[in-house]
Amino acid sequence: MPRNQEQNALVREARRKQILSAALSVYIRLGYHGADMDSVSEEAGLAKGLVYYYYKTKRVLFTELFTFMFDKGSEFSDALLEEAKGMEPVRQLMHYAYGMFCAGNDHPHMMQFYLRAPFDAVYVFGSERWAKGAGQSNALREAVAGIIEKGIEQGVIPPTNASAAANSFWTVFVANLFNYAKLIMGTKETHQNTAEVFHESVRFCFQGLGIRRDIWTYCLESVVNEKPEGSAAYEGL
Repeated sequence: MPRNQEQNALVREARRKQILSAALSVYIRLGYHGADMDSVSEEAGLAKGLVYYYYKTKRVLFTELFTFMFDKGSEFSDALLEEAKGMEPVRQLMHYAYGMFCAGNDHPHMMQFYLRAPFDAVYVFGSERWAKGAGQSNALREAVAGIIEKGIEQGVIPPTNASAAANSFWTVFVANLFNYAKLIMGTKETHQNTAEVFHESVRFCFQGLGIRRDIWTYCLESVVNEKPEGSAAYEGL
């Protein structure tokens, strides 16, 4: 019995997600320049001709993948920042960091993508179109810098350049989270409990800001049972 239009649309959507998921796995292993449609079709378990039916070129495929991932990342980040509004600055930073940790814990591919993507985005989008993605990244750092500035005003963070501090905070956190993501990807298991791993992932971030240990550890303990729902945004890839 032939499928109706609605059923055909569902099949097409499922097939596109299957191909995008395969492209994400290939990209993490090989990068943009190392990836090709043969690798994607093999990963997806589909004929190469079918992959080309949905995506005429590698660049078209990866443009859709990058757009999806950047949009989801921006939505998730904005949601975390919105949830943290009204909290004390150190708790805001801890809430945001824990939300990102949980997303990376649930979806290790996600963090590995975001660490690779800045090096390849200009080739995928072109320099002009990539300006939007760079703007989203800058907006995130500015939001973190704003939280740090409030902490400085309230005396819980020693005086410093808030923008530079935000860059350092984010760089150290992402590096630690990336190492943990590699561990999960390699072993398929967690060797420590979540609270311990998160503690080690953020310890240098908060110490680097000069925040008293008793303050940041109290905030850590208060957020570890508040796992955000937003990490579900990456289900399916």
